[in-house]
Amino acid sequence: MANVEKLQEHLKKAKSNLAEASKKGDDAVAIRKLKKKTKRLARKSNKITATEKMAELKKKKKKDRKESSSD
Repeated sequence: MANVEKLQEHLKKAKSNLAEASKKGDDAVAIRKLKKKTKRLARKSNKITATEKMAELKKKKKKDRKESSSD
């Protein structure tokens, strides 16, 4: 499983590639693929961070979880 730091690095690189491609005016197919790639990487990193956060919440007792979620 990829760690979040690696995914963030890949995401930054993909965003810069997308910016360069759109600035150059490359074909629409290449730009669309880069957009899909950035969205996919963003979802993947967000999913991993959310999973870690939920694991931390599961360690707490149910009563404490409800108090912290209302903050």
